[in-house]
This record gives sequence, C-alpha cells and structure tokens, in this order.
Amino acid sequence: MSESHGIGALAFESYLDTIGEEADRLGHAAEQDLRASVSSCPGWSTTDLLDHVTTVYERQIVRLAAGDAARDAAHDKAAHDKATHGGDARSGAAGIGPREGAATGGRDALDRAATQLLAALAELGPDAPCWNFTGHDCVARWVARRVALETAVHRIDAEQAVGSTTPVETELAVDGLDERIHVVLPHMLARVPDATLGGSLCLVCTDADAAVVVDVAGGRVRARRGRGPADAVVVGTASQLLLYSWGRVGPDALELTGDRDVALAWSGLPG
Repeated sequence: MSESHGIGALAFESYLDTIGEEADRLGHAAEQDLRASVSSCPGWSTTDLLDHVTTVYERQIVRLAAGDAARDAAHDKAAHDKATHGGDARSGAAGIGPREGAATGGRDALDRAATQLLAALAELGPDAPCWNFTGHDCVARWVARRVALETAVHRIDAEQAVGSTTPVETELAVDGLDERIHVVLPHMLARVPDATLGGSLCLVCTDADAAVVVDVAGGRVRARRGRGPADAVVVGTASQLLLYSWGRVGPDALELTGDRDVALAWSGLPG
C-alpha cells in the first residue's frame, strides 16, 4: 500500500479520470430507480444520494476557488447562505447537505457539478492550495483522491440499491484502503476515543500485492504493511476489502478466519 498516505499513490490525472467515470456510473445506476432505498445510507433514496454527491462536488469547487489551505471557504459560504437565504441548500455552491432540506437536482445537477469540479482541478493542478478536514496535505491532489474514492463508494451504494454491482478498479481500491486506514479513520477516531477493535486484524488482497495488519485501541490506529499474525484475518479482492472497510459489506461476504467479533468491529468503525 502507498507510503504517500495523504495524497495517494495514483497519478493526479488518474484521479480526475476516475471522478468522471464513477460520477457517470453513479448517475446511470441511480436513474434506474430514483426512489430505491440505499441500504448503506439509512433513510436515503438514490435521489438523495445523487444530491449528496452533488453537494460534495460543489463544496470542493468553493474550496478550490478560495485557494486557502488554512480556511474552509465552503463552510463560510454555507453559513452565509443559511443566514441570507433561509438555509436553502441550492442557494449557493456550498449549500448545506441534501438531508437538510435541499431541492433535488438529480442527474443533471450531478453532471454539471462534476464537469465544473474536474475543470477546476485540471486548471489548478495537483499542488494548488486547498483546505481539507484533516489539516494535512492541503492541496488539490488530496481533494482529487478523496472525491474519486467517495464517488466510487457511492456508485457502489447506488448499484446495490438497484440490484447490480461491479467492483471498484483494483489499483484504486488498494489506494482507497490506504486512505481509509491512514487518513480518514484516524481523523474520525479522534472524536471516538474509546473506539476499539478488540484485537488485531489482517487484511489480505487476493488480486494485488497488498496486505496490512491493523489494530484500533484508545481511539488510535496502528497499522503495519504486509501479512502478519492477527486475531482475525479477512481475505478478498481489493474492491471487497475497500467496501468492507467502509461498511458496505460484512465480513461474512469475504474469507474470514479467527475472531469474528474483531472483523465485525472493523466494518462498524466510524467514517
């Protein structure tokens, strides 16, 4: 797995290609049934999912335009819009989330936001300053990676909702595992200091030379690359392991040996 945890192992252009491709696949899947329930996002329909991803894109556009690594311009704009427009999430590019009263924009809004975001990223380049929630690696490359992976996982959400899924591309999924373990999870666990796995877990990819042993205790993640002794071992494709790590599939969908409670705890960690 990648040593460049915050900015990822793939080329910047690869992340941009992934955003475009996965956004298109997400939109196509959601359009099959815009009222389908999204099991991984309780209470949401596929229309809500489209609006959520659209809002993610719009917020990143605002942050990129601000060019400020130290300030969340999207948060500032959302607060301003709420004060001046009564909280209408579509009153500005950084509106509050779709579960807080947004008008639905659907596929067209998603496509427009994706086009605008990709244009902004391509114009600015990977090293342009941009705030992110971790406070580290505050550049456009971080944004491209995070958005590519979020879109891929939500595309799976939409496909699960309508009944037919295709895997996340292997190289991207391996990179996504790295991001989950080393970037997103440590940030989220800072809010849950008593989080624990109850033991160590080894994740082993069957379609890539990638494995990692992880443990979570006291709200902290410890990870070591490669296979090793662990209380539980979960084996699957990189795509399966990525989705398992984001709670999209349970450990019983993969090859599990050892302590099942540890494996269940991993897929239930915050994120």
